[in-house]
Amino acid sequence: MNDDLLQAVVDTAIDGLILIEADGRVALYNAACERLFGYSRDEVLGRNVSMLMPEPDRSAHDNYIGRYRATGEKRIIGVGREVMGRRKDGTVFPFELAVGEYSRDGRVMFVGVIHDLSKYRRSEQRLRKMVETAIDGMILIDARGTVKLFNPACETLFGYGPDEVLGRNVSMLMPEPDRSAHDGYLRHHLATGEKRIIGIGREVMGRRKDGTVFPFSLAVGSFEEDGAPMFLGVIHDLTQDRRSQKQQRESEARFRLLVDSITDYSIFLMDAEGIVLTWNTGAQNLTGYTPEEAIGQPRDQFYVAEARQAGQPSEVLRIAAEKGRYVNEEWRIRKDGTKFWASVVISALRDGDGELHGFVNITRDMTERRQAEELRDQLRQAQKMEALGQLTGGIAHDFNNLLAVIVGNLELLGDRVTDGDGSRMIEQAMRNAERGAELTRRLLAFGRQQQLKPARFDVNDLVNGMLDMLRRTLGSGVTIQPALELDVYMVEADPNQLENAVLNIALNARDAMSGSGMLVVRTAVTHLAEPRAMPTRIAPVGTYVMIGLRDTGSGMPPDVIARVFEPFFTTKEVGKGSGLGLSMVYGFTVQSGGFIEVDSIPGAGTEFRIFLPALEGDRLSARRPEYDPNRRLVLCVDDNPDVRATMTALLGSLGFAVLPAATAHDALQELRRGLPIDLLLTDIQMPGGISGIELADQVLARKPDLPVLFMSGSIGDDLLRDTRYFGVSEILAKPVRKADLAEALKRMLGDQGSA
Repeated sequence: MNDDLLQAVVDTAIDGLILIEADGRVALYNAACERLFGYSRDEVLGRNVSMLMPEPDRSAHDNYIGRYRATGEKRIIGVGREVMGRRKDGTVFPFELAVGEYSRDGRVMFVGVIHDLSKYRRSEQRLRKMVETAIDGMILIDARGTVKLFNPACETLFGYGPDEVLGRNVSMLMPEPDRSAHDGYLRHHLATGEKRIIGIGREVMGRRKDGTVFPFSLAVGSFEEDGAPMFLGVIHDLTQDRRSQKQQRESEARFRLLVDSITDYSIFLMDAEGIVLTWNTGAQNLTGYTPEEAIGQPRDQFYVAEARQAGQPSEVLRIAAEKGRYVNEEWRIRKDGTKFWASVVISALRDGDGELHGFVNITRDMTERRQAEELRDQLRQAQKMEALGQLTGGIAHDFNNLLAVIVGNLELLGDRVTDGDGSRMIEQAMRNAERGAELTRRLLAFGRQQQLKPARFDVNDLVNGMLDMLRRTLGSGVTIQPALELDVYMVEADPNQLENAVLNIALNARDAMSGSGMLVVRTAVTHLAEPRAMPTRIAPVGTYVMIGLRDTGSGMPPDVIARVFEPFFTTKEVGKGSGLGLSMVYGFTVQSGGFIEVDSIPGAGTEFRIFLPALEGDRLSARRPEYDPNRRLVLCVDDNPDVRATMTALLGSLGFAVLPAATAHDALQELRRGLPIDLLLTDIQMPGGISGIELADQVLARKPDLPVLFMSGSIGDDLLRDTRYFGVSEILAKPVRKADLAEALKRMLGDQGSA
């Protein structure tokens, strides 16, 4: 293994790797150690390893070093057992330590492998199952050649049962001359300690119970157990296609030994072009792709669409090739389309001449950690808003007391002052005192200490009633597009404060659009599936009515979104805003038992969503009168609520059942309910992007035989030409008289009228 490859393996190793001089000084300290202990390489290299140990291990290690220097006695503190480590911040954590001795040119060093046990402990049952289900034979022997482990794959290969092999010498599985050579090797090893393995990753011969021999690939590794040397052999049968498959199988066997037992990390190799060459169990668990689906394919499929479009897959390989390593946390995508937040490490693999041969990729799912961090951020923000609310509420109460004294004395002083200049000064002071009182009311609103007057009402009615006012207030440059869910629940809140909240958000939207753009006002019923952290409580699981306002303005960056509800925070110029408008919206929403969300993309617009608890069981559909099949049904559409109510009453007096709708959008939703509508009566000039003529066009596309009757406040020749397309020779002129309406309905529906 060349130095670059070794360095890549060391740097990408999941476990900590540490190399210690005989005097205890640290000579190697990999990236995993940096993450485990919190110390950088520069802080550790050259210092005594005991800095990473808590007491009493630290003193024990110092004593061991002293004894080793004095006597040469090699007494390892912990070999393959659990010990404690001490991080830079003083906290301690458990880890499993395996220590091996390394000697070069007479210089003794110790290699430590550190496996963090804080969250993951080695499972003996998992290892046993891996051994039992392994395709290759696995055999464990001690220094005398006694077999200690003989897995089912070995039983299949050699034809012996475990009771026939365990406790006996491994040479029984070898033909001559390997059997005699192995016995001689063991005697030599016991006498000299020399470790001369019969075969490491090369072809040897085995002897079955029936006396037949067969070739297999043998990989042997050694370790110590309780101070005694042990040897693990991995046996891969080469009976079939041994020549053509040898190189591939050896490579797979080595790599499988390294990564197949790791199920929570995705580890795979790629060639220099990013084509997947290997695929471990962890990769399949993490992404959902099987080895057959992944190997031979570019790994671009694991990136989200935005990253692929931005060229990130090739850019990542370029960085890894140039710098040797790419490390980042980013979104990745599974086979089923779900996204996960991944920690990604990609290291370049080069040969001794520096030629790039490929990459090794290690990916870990960090979604739960990211969600936990987001939840902590939400809780911190909620606590901050609660503290601000308490502070501003307290200030407002104290300020009101001061204003009460000031206003009272100004009024008393006004009774005594008679000259003009004095009266003007008192009036000026009174106006500013009233401005201070308004300021305190806003502060109390943010602190959820204002006095609300809750009432039960339909959010759609409230929004429809505000549309004309919003159009006048926002100006002709802003197009208002209502998108109201027809069948919503009632809510119980202060309708005046909700109107103020909607108006406040709409005014901010107008400013963000510089007076020109589109504002979508929508309502919907939504269900909160999980509790949501709020400043003083947890918003419970349940049903909410959502009022959303989405603009096409400049949007907000994340740092502004994080502070958008804070009192006195504003991005507007001095004198253009108090910074209390959205604070009042926030306070009203929370005081009403709801919550508020905001989404924004710089350059693409912003949406605020107010969620108020729904009065379940009191839904609009449940409040509609039952349909009377004995009466003709008219769908009546007009954006003016008074006109709509009057037309509904007139139609009812003529014996018709009526489905009223405020917008073309509402009318189309009513049509989708499937009731047998006999006639469409619609105003022509309506806001919302769909006129009465366009509505009729869409309705007739679904119900070509449905009669359509238009009404309008201004009728011209052009309008008549447009309506004749629908077979209408006249239009009802507003104000509509009952007699004219009756005659028009008779012409449209025939002599049956309302019967």
